[in-house]
Amino acid sequence: MPQHFYIYGPPGSGKSTLGQALAGQLGLPFTDLDAAIEQAAGRPVRELFAAEGEPAFRVREAEQLRLAVASAPESVIALGGGALLDPASRTLAEQSGRILFLETPPAVLEARTGAQPGVRPLLTGRGHAARTPLAELLERRAAHYASFPLRLDAGHDRLEEKLAQAQIRLGAFRIRGMGRQETDVRVGAGLLDSLGRRLRAAGWTGASLVVADTNTADPYGQAAVDAIRQAGVAATLLTIPAGEVHKRLETLARLWQGCLEAGIDRGGTVVAVGGGVVGDLAGFAAATWMRGVRWIGVPTTLLAMVDSSLGGKTAIDLPAGKNLVGAFHPPALVLADTRTLQTLPVAERRCGLAEAVKHGVIADPGLLAAIEALPGNGAATCGDALVARAMAVKIAVIQQDPYEKGIRAALNLGHTLGHAVELASGFTLRHGEAVAIGLVAEARLAERLGLAAEPGLSDRLARLLARLGLPVEIPPGLDREALRRALLLDKKNEAGTIRFALPIRIGEIRTRVAVDPAVAIG
Repeated sequence: MPQHFYIYGPPGSGKSTLGQALAGQLGLPFTDLDAAIEQAAGRPVRELFAAEGEPAFRVREAEQLRLAVASAPESVIALGGGALLDPASRTLAEQSGRILFLETPPAVLEARTGAQPGVRPLLTGRGHAARTPLAELLERRAAHYASFPLRLDAGHDRLEEKLAQAQIRLGAFRIRGMGRQETDVRVGAGLLDSLGRRLRAAGWTGASLVVADTNTADPYGQAAVDAIRQAGVAATLLTIPAGEVHKRLETLARLWQGCLEAGIDRGGTVVAVGGGVVGDLAGFAAATWMRGVRWIGVPTTLLAMVDSSLGGKTAIDLPAGKNLVGAFHPPALVLADTRTLQTLPVAERRCGLAEAVKHGVIADPGLLAAIEALPGNGAATCGDALVARAMAVKIAVIQQDPYEKGIRAALNLGHTLGHAVELASGFTLRHGEAVAIGLVAEARLAERLGLAAEPGLSDRLARLLARLGLPVEIPPGLDREALRRALLLDKKNEAGTIRFALPIRIGEIRTRVAVDPAVAIG
């Protein structure tokens, strides 16, 4: 079944304008249903209404909707204000995609439609009892319009803001700026089942190597292989040991051998199914095999979904430090199937929340507040909306600075000390746990250096992360000399100086702050 993005709402809500902008942003075909009806009939909508009446128009509308759905595997479709009153049309839209309803105050609708008199046939004439035709239409359709759960505030004219929010609501993004390879990102439950169809639709029909670890090979790695084979594309599963300790050259060599045995050539695809370690390894294998082949990320952990799967950073570790050998090699597609989070251990969900907190601190106070409002430890409530919103922060930063020459360094918040703590612990601390420690420690560092402009930020982060079940202090038994050595080998250092991204306040990060190791450790 195709996957379309439907824009729906009353007359004057801005469906066509937003739909066209969204299609352009996502690189998808766009259909304005009213325009398609006019083109097929050779007459304006108002003339069709006048000549044939509304029932006949709805028949035309339903037919054009069926044609639009069948015309492409994925597209953006701006619907007429009554297109889904027909039960069959609504069922078709719900089964073939996501419907975003544009919620718009009546006064705004009146102003917008009043500026185009005579264009909308159902709004011509006069209402009853001093009421406008639009007010009467809204009353008749109130229950219908209220029945669509996915909604967007469209009562303002800030198109860029609406476009950004629409991508979050629909779980659909496209990352540009990293060379010729653009990355399509999709978020939603059950997306893994569509993997093979997406490969076929994109023309990526060369052999595929699916890389999973011992945690994800069964069921998700095998499910990826099955989905690809069902689309008529050859696929091979390669399982590697789970854990950061295996993100090393020996494992990378196994992936190269796997590429050889699977017949991966320049038209082939490497598919990473798992968390950050699998993505880093498979992405780096794809970057280096035959000087670069296409790869797809299927992140199965919350941390990988909101952070490591995005932006094209691929790497392996060396004994001296994390991610010291790697390449920028963005995936062609990221499918964040949130259904996989149902089997994710609670401890791993908490680790993902640490990265989501980081993104809230960097650029989205509302995201941070939403995480603070999660019930209990928050681990059981990581749905599509939270994943997409956290992703959106990183995507926006990447698009501004693809290769980390400036603002992208803000994404290292919590990671300079976090990576050092992780390495010094011998990877007994999970990455998200180390990031939680790093977030609090670096917020405190900003306060000690007199850079912080938001009193109490480190305490606020410590309270939140502790409630989420994450550590917030450097373990007292950790080897401080090992921690210092790890800091000195951080890949972000320049001219032998440690460089930090430090929080000034929520929404403001200062990057490339030089700090002495002794001061940093505290």
